[in-house]
Amino acid sequence: MSQNNYVFITKQGGIISNSPTYNNIQKRLNKYSKEFGLRNINPHALRRGFAKSLLNKGANIAEISKALGHSNLAVTTQYLHLDKEEVAENLRKYL
Repeated sequence: MSQNNYVFITKQGGIISNSPTYNNIQKRLNKYSKEFGLRNINPHALRRGFAKSLLNKGANIAEISKALGHSNLAVTTQYLHLDKEEVAENLRKYL
């Protein structure tokens, strides 16, 4: 098996596909979500859940933004569905 840093791999350890239109990851998630009775499982939900988990564990938004490859913090703030009140509440502990 080859070494890599991919999350989704073939049985041999290789990349599933490098084509942006190839939907194999979504197909696998659909298969396993049906098998285990899960709902609303898709690559975007996993990515958002990962980001929210990091935030809830104390990672700062700049680090999360970098991990997600966002162009700026505003994108990450929208992505995490943070509103001004939530951000203000989180920052009050530093005052």
